[in-house]
Amino acid sequence: LEEIGPLSLQGRHPERPSGICAVLAETDVINMVSRGIATADILRGIHQSMAERIVKLLRAIRAEGVVLMTGGLAGDVGLQAALVEAAQEAGLEVEIRSHPDAAFAGAIGAALWGAYRFERLEAQRQQASAA
Repeated sequence: LEEIGPLSLQGRHPERPSGICAVLAETDVINMVSRGIATADILRGIHQSMAERIVKLLRAIRAEGVVLMTGGLAGDVGLQAALVEAAQEAGLEVEIRSHPDAAFAGAIGAALWGAYRFERLEAQRQQASAA
């Protein structure tokens, strides 16, 4: 991510994969490389394609205000820039943000959920043993 994001921002002629599925997109990328398309343009096209799909989801849920990027790609400046651009083009009034620890959001959420479930199970066990 430290290299991909900034390299994507250098792309001037983005080349988007046509396939939605990862296998078809991979085939498209292989073809782009064989045609001599610059890596920066391929990466920017991939980021734009992903951003357009994300914006469709944001529009579907009527997102507004601050939208926080989480997960493994949250630190990808190229994806974040593409997402900001796609949201603006779609007329969405959102502010795309990320946090340095955003990659851990899923793990933190899973740990909190696990602790909650554990406490509930323990309470049930205590009630059962008291009865």
